[in-house]
Amino acid sequence: MKDFKKQKGVAIIVVALSMVAIGGMAQLAVEGSRMIQERNRLADAAEAATLAVAIANHSDQSVSDQMARDYLEKYLPNIDIGNVKVVRKEGQEELDGNKLYYVQYEVEADATFDSQFSFLSDGSGSSSETRAVGNDAMAKTYMLPSDLDLVYVADFSGSMNNRWQGNQTQLDVLKEQVQIISDDLLSSGATNAGYAHRIGFVPYNLRTQEYINDELRCVTELEYNAGVINNNVVEYAAIDWYQWGKESNDTLGRCADNANNCPSFSTRRHARIVEDVFSKSRSETGYGSNSRWPDPLTYVNIDKTVQNWNVSQMNTTSLHPKYDDNGTRLFSGGMCGSDAKFSSIHLSREAPSISNMEADGGTAVYQGLIRGAQVLVAGKPDVDDHEALEAYYERAQMLLILSDGREDPYTKTFSDLVDAGLCNEIRDHFKDHERPLYIGVIGINFSASGQTGFRNCADEIIDVSNSQDLLDKIQELIQKGAATSGVSRLYDKTL
Repeated sequence: MKDFKKQKGVAIIVVALSMVAIGGMAQLAVEGSRMIQERNRLADAAEAATLAVAIANHSDQSVSDQMARDYLEKYLPNIDIGNVKVVRKEGQEELDGNKLYYVQYEVEADATFDSQFSFLSDGSGSSSETRAVGNDAMAKTYMLPSDLDLVYVADFSGSMNNRWQGNQTQLDVLKEQVQIISDDLLSSGATNAGYAHRIGFVPYNLRTQEYINDELRCVTELEYNAGVINNNVVEYAAIDWYQWGKESNDTLGRCADNANNCPSFSTRRHARIVEDVFSKSRSETGYGSNSRWPDPLTYVNIDKTVQNWNVSQMNTTSLHPKYDDNGTRLFSGGMCGSDAKFSSIHLSREAPSISNMEADGGTAVYQGLIRGAQVLVAGKPDVDDHEALEAYYERAQMLLILSDGREDPYTKTFSDLVDAGLCNEIRDHFKDHERPLYIGVIGINFSASGQTGFRNCADEIIDVSNSQDLLDKIQELIQKGAATSGVSRLYDKTL
């Protein structure tokens, strides 16, 4: 009996210890099951977020990051989501027999959970744990091609005549590769059902050049502030810049001094405003006393230009001086004469004929951008044909700016116009299309990505330092601009 009592006491201890072990195992099993469940929830949340950002396919990193966070927080409402980052990569691959451009997405994030049992704490008194939101999923959005209206907005300033890695000039390379790409794009449209690409071409230096009344004119699409002389207001557009362009600076000075010396098309007041325009130009640019250009920022009405960007100024014929092979007498080099002979080409299913165009002068990308957008708008069918309009709104719309240098001589006008909403207003005009207007920029041997105006305007900027890469980069941007919203697929990245 005594031994039995001793064994009974030992059994109670063994049972008690076993219960502790069994309880611990039960707790571990419960917590382990919860951890597996939470891990699966994390995987599901990451997959949903990855596919969502791929379908949205937004180029703005912050927008994609916020979208991924929103999905994770809705999927895991009682869990603290830490840092969220969307990893975006681009490339090309063959899919279903077609070589397609794609954008690949993965979602990375941290999530903090509360442990159910205090014995699992990290010793600091905290019963929470942080895990990576991750799985083996990635999503790709394949961009499907569509009919395209493409307008090149090409820098034809004097620096385009610089040599570029060989005997060719930057202009030679640009002409050659635009021709190659145009021929390829238009031939693909001719051989594939449903394709009907159109191409336009707008060269620019300080102005664009257009034919008005069968004369090649140096065209401005800006709106202007009035000038004031002795409390008398003179509208900029009231001045006959076309006729003054033919006159010498001496004639201008004599007219500004004495009304009796003025030519029949002008008054002394107008001549004095012209002199003031040139004076403001020299002040803003820092160029010498012989510099005479129109369009100083002081006289540019930024807000009105943005508001009326699609109202062409070509109907006001007196605004636009005539191009002259020998250069205009009044204006300094950089516009309206000498070697800068080119003209805009409207949208067509034929490759733009640009081989004989020549570059010279300054750089004013805003003139090219506005005129290029007008050319793109002019591609809308001017008929009451519902089928034609429906097909038009299905077309991709693209402006491709090619630039080799900073604005010169007016360095602030472009950024001021962009800050005032020029690019947004242009995009808004195309809001009824199936996809937004795409604005791409290629810096030709130049860091366009370092320019604030380009950064705040373009969907994408690519800087090209090697002439051999220019063709590939132009094609890359065109492929993006011509693509529809695409098809998104979820993949296991371990396979």
